[in-house]
Amino acid sequence: MKRSMPLLIGAVLAAPMPVVAEHPKQLSTITVEGQSERLGTIALQPDTGGALDMASLLQRLPGANVNRNGPLTGLAQYRGLFGNRVNVMTDGAQLHEVGPNSMDTQMSYIPKALADNVVLYRGIAPVSSGIETLGGTIVTEAKRGQFSEGGGVETHGFGTGGYSWVSDGWYGAGNISVANPNHRAYFSGSREDGHNYRFKGDKAVKPSLYERDTYSAGYGYQRNGHEFGINYDNRDTGHSGTPSLPMDIRYIRSDVASVNYDGDLGNGYGVEMRGFYQNARHIMDNFTSRPAPRPGGGAQRFRQIRTTVEGGGYKLAFTLPNFANGNLKIGVDGDLATHNAVVTDPVANLNFFIDNFNTVDSNRYAGFLEWNGSVAEKLSLELGVRYIRKRMDAGDIGTSMTAGHTPGMGPMTPQMGLAMQGIGSLVRRFNEADRSIDTNNVDGVFVTRYAVSNALDLELGFASKTRAPSYQERYLWIPLEATGGLADGRVYVGNINLESERSYDVEFGIDLHAGGGYFAPRAFFRYVDNYIQGLPSTDLATNAVATGMIQPGGPGALQFSNINAYLYGVDLEAGYVINDYFRLDGILNYVRGKRVGSVSDNLYRIAPLNARMGLTFEYSDFTLSTEWVGYMRQNDVSAFNGEKATPGYSLMNLRGQYQPGIQYLHGITLAFGINNVFDKEHAAHLNGINRAGGSDAPRGVKVPNPGRNFYLTASYQW
Repeated sequence: MKRSMPLLIGAVLAAPMPVVAEHPKQLSTITVEGQSERLGTIALQPDTGGALDMASLLQRLPGANVNRNGPLTGLAQYRGLFGNRVNVMTDGAQLHEVGPNSMDTQMSYIPKALADNVVLYRGIAPVSSGIETLGGTIVTEAKRGQFSEGGGVETHGFGTGGYSWVSDGWYGAGNISVANPNHRAYFSGSREDGHNYRFKGDKAVKPSLYERDTYSAGYGYQRNGHEFGINYDNRDTGHSGTPSLPMDIRYIRSDVASVNYDGDLGNGYGVEMRGFYQNARHIMDNFTSRPAPRPGGGAQRFRQIRTTVEGGGYKLAFTLPNFANGNLKIGVDGDLATHNAVVTDPVANLNFFIDNFNTVDSNRYAGFLEWNGSVAEKLSLELGVRYIRKRMDAGDIGTSMTAGHTPGMGPMTPQMGLAMQGIGSLVRRFNEADRSIDTNNVDGVFVTRYAVSNALDLELGFASKTRAPSYQERYLWIPLEATGGLADGRVYVGNINLESERSYDVEFGIDLHAGGGYFAPRAFFRYVDNYIQGLPSTDLATNAVATGMIQPGGPGALQFSNINAYLYGVDLEAGYVINDYFRLDGILNYVRGKRVGSVSDNLYRIAPLNARMGLTFEYSDFTLSTEWVGYMRQNDVSAFNGEKATPGYSLMNLRGQYQPGIQYLHGITLAFGINNVFDKEHAAHLNGINRAGGSDAPRGVKVPNPGRNFYLTASYQW
């Protein structure tokens, strides 16, 4: 402990940090998009730094973090919850991941170079922010161009590019729009490409290469308070590594078409409409970017999974002003998705297959009421209720492994013979089960705010939120690692009879802003009934398959089960404007998660106490900043997941930016920086366990973070 504390005390120098939306003048380099109706909403505009993806920006928001499984595969975490417990909205839609292991995480849908902003609803998310918001809501938005403010036709756009030394990676992106006051058309595109990144000693994490192409186009029309838009987005991810998962990305190809309408009906009445359609295809394998494993010393096990998702969603909401001294929002929303996944061996046995998921439907239908208003002088209130109906079903499954010995599995043993019998039992059991499941859940929110003075606001909130099981948690019939990105190296089996999670939340917050400084801590406690956690399987057939065929010699299978759990913690953001040139900013996060019951254990993959603070200098056209990041040792690990403790560490980063004010150079931004200045070898606790052979990082350890990285970026906006 004595060695770890200086890591946090020394973590005092950071790059520009997020700012509470109602006080945007505190940090000039952070742009808050519009005025939020809800105090405590935080908006962060992506900068020109060396980070590759959108998920990395979450580490600069209080309470947020990222579970890293690959360079493009970062899962959002908020206050200890991650995966589909966190509601991530992309341009108004909750898009569906085509990868059953979340290789295409929701934070990856917009390349950072094309992102306009990231918005976090801090604390208890309003019911209007999404369908299932148990773990909070994060909103990402892409650059779409803008309408002309003058009377004629205007052209706007930007171009940007950069190079990152640690992975020999580069990117290029741009956007152009043509508009007048009523019409707007835009086109944008990007390209990213990088090799395996290096860490201390010129060692490489293999595979951590990446490549991704995107393009978008759209049209918008506005007149007299009404705005309509139609957009198309195409994303094509090529060979990209996910070393903490059993396979890597061969490709992910996704098409999304969306429409939106916002109308001012007069006298404060408003209407909002959203709709989207998505179609995505995905292939992953364990032999293109890494050596195929040799289970039990036998023949190489070549595996490929082909997955698809087709779905869409909608939202219709009305705002009614002056309703009981406040504003009432009434809405309905929903989404539908059909998932398929088939495991094959395209190298050693063309007849091999496992129906991982076959025609799995996951459809949600919901409606909500939300009221915001003043109930007394200086006292405001937010009340919300949401009803959610989720309908799920799955088609029959099958596998070639019930027909006898399968080439590529190694020599037949008595244990494998029992595993074959077990697979037949699992297939029959699943196909004979009633797989059509309907769940009905109700969420409620109560948040009150009191303005003690012009410089001090207090907030107290209560909520009850729900989440129905994911399709992986319910329908994973054979022990595999298709777990939504858990990345713990364990095999799991689903549970058709899982109950929905229900959390009971309480939060207290302070927002102090005076004299050039701000201090905004939040303390929270969350109790979760029926928390979904993997527990050791007691099913003989499942265990025979897991140890005899799927994971020979490995730890036993876990089955998704309902337990009770609680989480508590505190997160804060603070800063102070020293003078016209210098300012200090920072965040601090702490969360603890525990299982409740006769067996004591910690919840899996929760970040230790950490801080990020810094000093920024601004003069004329130049901005320089230095950042220290500190993480304590994490000893509170999950025994059921076989999670290992990780040591603490501290890092230093340096950044610089130049925006020339010269007339003919206006719009140019040049940036440079050094991340991990002292080339510290470290692995974040939220990184997954390395599964890939042929890497300089051994199997079974946390995937190391990148070493020292020099980067350069340049952009031009007009």
